[in-house]
Amino acid sequence: MQKAHTSRAHKPLVLAMAIAAIGLTACGGSDNKSSSDTGLKKVFNCTDSSTSGARVICIGSANDLSDAAVQDELIEALAGAETGDTFVLPQGRYAFTSTIDFNGLVDNIPVSNLTFRGAGMEKTIIDASGAASDGFLINNTNNLIFEDFAIYESNNNALKVTKSDGVIMRRMATVWETDYQSTNGAYGLYPVQTSNVLIEDCYVKGSADAGIYVGQSDKIVVRNNIAEKNVAGIEIENSTEADVYGNTATGNTGGILIFDLPIGNGKYGSGVRVFDNNVEANNAPNFAKVGTFAGGVHIVPPGTGVIVLSTSDVEIYNNTIKDHQTTSIAITSYMLPDDKVAAVPDQDVGGEVMSYGDIHPYAEVFMDGWSPFVRNINIHNNTISLAAGLNNPQGALIEDLINGYSAFHSMQPDIASGKTTVPHILYDGVGELLANTANPGGGGSIMQAIAGGINQVAAEVKTNIPGVPDYTDIDLDKFAPYATDGGVCQTNNNIDGMNLFAASVYETTATDSTFDASGLPLSKLEQLAGGNLSIAASIMADPDGVMSCGSGFVGTPATVTFNTQTFGCTADDSENPSCAL
Repeated sequence: MQKAHTSRAHKPLVLAMAIAAIGLTACGGSDNKSSSDTGLKKVFNCTDSSTSGARVICIGSANDLSDAAVQDELIEALAGAETGDTFVLPQGRYAFTSTIDFNGLVDNIPVSNLTFRGAGMEKTIIDASGAASDGFLINNTNNLIFEDFAIYESNNNALKVTKSDGVIMRRMATVWETDYQSTNGAYGLYPVQTSNVLIEDCYVKGSADAGIYVGQSDKIVVRNNIAEKNVAGIEIENSTEADVYGNTATGNTGGILIFDLPIGNGKYGSGVRVFDNNVEANNAPNFAKVGTFAGGVHIVPPGTGVIVLSTSDVEIYNNTIKDHQTTSIAITSYMLPDDKVAAVPDQDVGGEVMSYGDIHPYAEVFMDGWSPFVRNINIHNNTISLAAGLNNPQGALIEDLINGYSAFHSMQPDIASGKTTVPHILYDGVGELLANTANPGGGGSIMQAIAGGINQVAAEVKTNIPGVPDYTDIDLDKFAPYATDGGVCQTNNNIDGMNLFAASVYETTATDSTFDASGLPLSKLEQLAGGNLSIAASIMADPDGVMSCGSGFVGTPATVTFNTQTFGCTADDSENPSCAL
């Protein structure tokens, strides 16, 4: 099989040139005109065939390539789908009015090994603007291939696949042609609750959430894609064993995101490697709608390269991260989007507490195994740079931080000289502080005390209130991760002849001035404003080794298995220079 990655330096350029060709008149073929104004001719070039039990099904015909015929024939073909079918879509731009919806459990008989193939992502375009929801929605089937076509203007998600083992999305495009609009659809390429996922050589633009979003999945390779003008370019959420490499993320609000959200389904992430990507000038306005979670992409500060939120075991290395007006890399616990994760549990079991959710706003997901902390994050050997004049931090979520750092620059010009307003590597540190600070009443850390209190009250709720479901004790060790698992490390991250500006917002180990009189943690900036001048240097640097480690987390390559094929750094890409590091 030909390797997907030929040269990291040239692959994105070739892909970009292909995208630029979208809308140009194709050579030869039928005189049927597209329903759009792109000038892209409709061309039928397919022969139905059947070999070894596998069928090739041509969609449309030489006599009829109308939008309705292509849509209806695809829907009809899927209704009679058999394992191994390949559906060949004709060249042209076709306006669909219905979601292409397929459930692989047909009369409780699984139908799998389906392929959807077009003439090229610049030649076969499905305009899904007439469909009320998703462009394509495929559920409960295994070993799916989508290749060589594009989905435009979906009102929700362009291509969503759920509950499937074995998903390849190759040379696919998802596009919203109007830039930075909250009315654009949410996700472009969107496999969720899947495993063995390969996304390669694709182009995603304009998503009002994430262009490429792999959620609650395992064994993932995302390589050699271009993501531009989305809120989040590429996002790995609540997933394990993922490699993200060789991609270009540019013109997004945030370039690459690795999140663990409090979903409550027992699926939380670890083991993600982000390497050899070009993450450049992701300074777009945030045009996402406010979602279900406090930590959704609507919080992403415009001008952020890479964000890691409340997850574990992540290695970020050998990336080029340049020209971000707010910060290059942000590492944060869930305390930043919602400090209620550290709320004191409600003890009034006989009164107001009638469910686990009444004990604590995050009680149920804590019991489910979610932790709000970042832990085992290793950032090393990246090249970080910022062009002159681009220092202009943005974002409502970190407005207080921006104002505080700006004030610090005015008060301490000698210490702050030559450095950007917000650290190039910004670590909140507050989760580590609460995990490392002993509970004044005894019994572990502050966060262990909170979790233990939830356990205690939950047991009483179960005993005293009929009908409340069983609960699982919170693992208190999850709330003391820095004593056992390691923290956040950064080493050898170069920046254009300047000293790297990497700092935590909060101290990670408590001192006499770390908390106010009511017991709330004080940021370093707040301590400085309160007269603690000794904290000044650590506001702008990492002098005490907050982010230094003798040895940080080192991930292992992800491998995707699809039927008898394998993909990833230890398989078809073993000769790729990216994988040799």
